[in-house]
Amino acid sequence: MKQLRIFFLCLMAATLATACGDDNNDDNSVPVESITLNHETLTLKSGATETLVPTIVPDRVTAESVVWSSDKTSVATVSKDGLVTAVAEGTATITATAREKSATCLVTVSNKTLVTTVAELKTAIETADGTADAPTQIILGGYIWVAADAEHFAFSIDGKHIAIDGGNNPISGDNYSISRTASDKSLFELINGASLKLTNLNIYGNADTYSTNIACIFVRASCKLTLGNGFELYSGDGNDNDQLIGISVGDNATLIMEGDAEISNSIKGQEVLVAPTGILQLKGGKIIAREEGTYMSERSLCLQAAINGNQVTIPTVTVENELPADSDFKLDLYDYVLSRFTVRPGAETVVKGTDSYTLTDSDLMKFHLMTNTTGGMTYYDSYFELYLDGNAIKIRAK
Repeated sequence: MKQLRIFFLCLMAATLATACGDDNNDDNSVPVESITLNHETLTLKSGATETLVPTIVPDRVTAESVVWSSDKTSVATVSKDGLVTAVAEGTATITATAREKSATCLVTVSNKTLVTTVAELKTAIETADGTADAPTQIILGGYIWVAADAEHFAFSIDGKHIAIDGGNNPISGDNYSISRTASDKSLFELINGASLKLTNLNIYGNADTYSTNIACIFVRASCKLTLGNGFELYSGDGNDNDQLIGISVGDNATLIMEGDAEISNSIKGQEVLVAPTGILQLKGGKIIAREEGTYMSERSLCLQAAINGNQVTIPTVTVENELPADSDFKLDLYDYVLSRFTVRPGAETVVKGTDSYTLTDSDLMKFHLMTNTTGGMTYYDSYFELYLDGNAIKIRAK
């Protein structure tokens, strides 16, 4: 009898142990009703990580039974514990499978910083740590309005390397002016070797009546500005007394235009002003002056000349691809023209082709000297002419 009692006690203990074990271990015979993840989508920068946590019904099926996979490991990988690691820009789908059920998370890897306000854009610019070869990527998530109380230069890019994708949104605001008064504004200033690329962005530079020397973007010495696809600068909307500059390019600074970038609508000013040793590279895009108004001085491109004795220095425009058919470069070489009274310089190169592109007569027809009959200014095309010489467009006195 005693042995029988011992037998039943052992049997009960074994049964109890088995029951307890069923509460703590995954039962492979239990069907999975559903599985969900704590994130349906993720946006990460390259190198960043995030853990996906599964919720399984019934909860007797544990997370250890989940099988993880990525459909594009070149973009994002996932560990056996659900740790997602962003690898490179793109999208990847992470799948968590628990037996016959699965759940997914769409992972977007993007190195762009999304901004929606002036303050966010300022912070993104100030904290940018990109290089010339790999600039900091910023994308606008909406319309950016620069208020009247903004700093003189709304966005100063000091030694930074930045690319801004406007997301087809505009930047606008109050007057962008070169004048050094508290109420005047400029939109961007590049200094100390900075570089900036703008794409898919509309900039509207407004100007009040009788304001002078207004510019939207300043590219200071040794800096570089690139304007790419989807960029448009409308430099002004004043009257004929306004003097508007779209972009001012300093000595040894570079402006590159690519794709369908467009600068248009200067009023008694110039779309692009280039200093004597500045560089303008036309890989695409166009610069269009407004129709001539009362003062007939609208021009799309002003090339400043430096006169030192018999030495004349003017910037050279480089054309690297065929220019759009409707390109209309109204050239202002006022300092160069004035020098004829004292120096009478010989022919100077104004536009040149490249090893991969040869200028044609069609290109020559897209460049012409601005004519102005007021304010004592000279009749440019009465004294000078542009002509094609080999792979260069030159200017000479008639």
